[in-house]
Formats: sequence, C-alpha cells, structure tokens
Amino acid sequence: MRFAVPLLADRVAPRCTFADSVLLVSVKGRRILDRSVVPMDGNTWADLARLLADQGVDAMVCGGISGATRESIQSRDVDIIDNVAGTSDEVVEALRRGRLRSGFGFSETIRPLEADPGDMKVDDGVAGLSAADGPLDCLTCQDRGCLAGRQCPTLASLGPRHVTPDATRILEAAVDVACEEERTLCRLAELVYFALGMGYRTLGIAYCVDLTEPTRILARELRRFFNVVPRCCKGAGVLLGDGAAGTSCDPWGQAAVLNHVGTDLNVAVGLCVGVDAIFARQSQAPVSTIFVKDKSLANNPIGAVYSHYHLREI
Repeated sequence: MRFAVPLLADRVAPRCTFADSVLLVSVKGRRILDRSVVPMDGNTWADLARLLADQGVDAMVCGGISGATRESIQSRDVDIIDNVAGTSDEVVEALRRGRLRSGFGFSETIRPLEADPGDMKVDDGVAGLSAADGPLDCLTCQDRGCLAGRQCPTLASLGPRHVTPDATRILEAAVDVACEEERTLCRLAELVYFALGMGYRTLGIAYCVDLTEPTRILARELRRFFNVVPRCCKGAGVLLGDGAAGTSCDPWGQAAVLNHVGTDLNVAVGLCVGVDAIFARQSQAPVSTIFVKDKSLANNPIGAVYSHYHLREI
C-alpha cells in the first residue's frame, strides 16, 4: 500500500494543502518497501490531488483537512487518515507497526521509536510523582484547595522551589494590577500599569508584519511612558521556497536586536504559534503577549472554544 504524507519542515503539515513537500511510503505487511520525499508545487487541493494521482497513492496521512479537500481526495479513491501529528520518522515507524490511525499524536502519546508499545509500562506520573501525591491534571482535581489558600499536594511533593527576587517583584506588580478594584482595565492599560510599577524604561515590541497597523498605534501609546523599540518578524529577509510564499519569520533576529538594546520588557504582538515560543526562549528580557493573531476569528482565538464550527474543524 502506498501512503502520502504532506510535510512542513519534516513534520506532518498542520493543514494538508500548506505543505512544502510530500513523504511517499510503500508498506507491505510490517515492512517498509521504499520511502522518498517529493517537493509540493502549489498550495491548492488540485495541486495535491494531482500529485497523489501521479504517484499512485492509496491513502493520505495528514493533519487538518477541509471538507472540500476531503471530498475531492476521496472521490479519487484515496483513503484519508487525518488529525495526525508527528515527524516523518514517527509516521513511518507507526506505519511499519500498523499503529497509524486518525488522532495519532493527539489521542495517543507518541512513544520512543526504539521501544515497542507492548514493552512499555503506562505511567501517569513524572519524575517520581505518583497519583498519591495529587493530580497532575488540575482539571480533574476535585479538592481545589489551592483556591482556599492550601498548597497543591503535587507541588508540595516536589520540595522547595527557587524563586528569584526579580521574579518575586514581577509577580507582586502583576498582582497589584490584576487585583485593583477601583477600575476595570483593558489589556493595554494593564501593560502600562505593570511596566510603570516595575520601573521599566525601555520596552521592545516583537510584532508580526500582518499586525503592523495595530503595532504602530500600540507603539505610539507606549511612547507616552517608555522608550519603545519595535522589531518586525521578517528581519532576516530569508525567502521561502522560490519567494512566492514570502519571507521567513526570524524570531532569533528579533530577540537579538532587543537583547542588544537591553530592553526591560518585550511585548509580543501577533507572532505565529511556535515563532512566539522561539522568541520567548531567546529573549533575555521577560516577555508578555498583548495581541495574538487569529486569521479566522478577528484576532480573538478564545472564540474557537465556544464555536461548534471551529471545534469540528479542529
């Protein structure tokens, strides 16, 4: 049986039509007969369908897929295994073991490839913790003693924690703003009050080019109180593919410039998921997010959890 897996940076593409390549794998029984990667030309369902037909594919393994794309692919007698996450190696190994199914990587844990699942013991705890210490998943906790001022037993079992004086100052300033009773503050006002309470003088803004206009307004308001250094996500000027898809994000460059300036606090504006994680890791100053980007929900991603339409799509 021949499988196709749309990839993005050697992982299953979150959306099957937004892939930079396609992994092709032929499987017989528990043996991998061949494995190759071909470039993905174009980002439409028609481009994908054409590639699947040219390669004689029997089934496609993918992350998300729209209803229209699903109907088009299935009408060409190609089975679909969707809602899959993982690297190309993890997918190939799951195919070899006959474990690959919809939800792989989400509904089940991707275990190390060198160990067979049958040889592994299931452990709900981590690093010496057991169920007796308390729940790791706070949503399943029935006691919720932390809300009454009692320490979580799971945290207590981990021993004393090391909290730096700087972190203590940040937490105290954050609590002062969050617990203010005189007025209800918007997120931008909270940012200003927090930064003033911390005595910050220079703020960096790491922003996505898609949110240039709100960033310009944000910088204007913040400059009433602070020195502000905005940095766009495209600083490296690295083209994607042939350049038709634009330039790559550069969170390393954003962090490098703001680190060089010596900002006291960096504010993230609309950075893509994953890009924001890299920026936060590289930044020497604390990072706070003020605006997020959501192309489908008018930059209001919390709306997805209250929408049956978007939950079905996910």
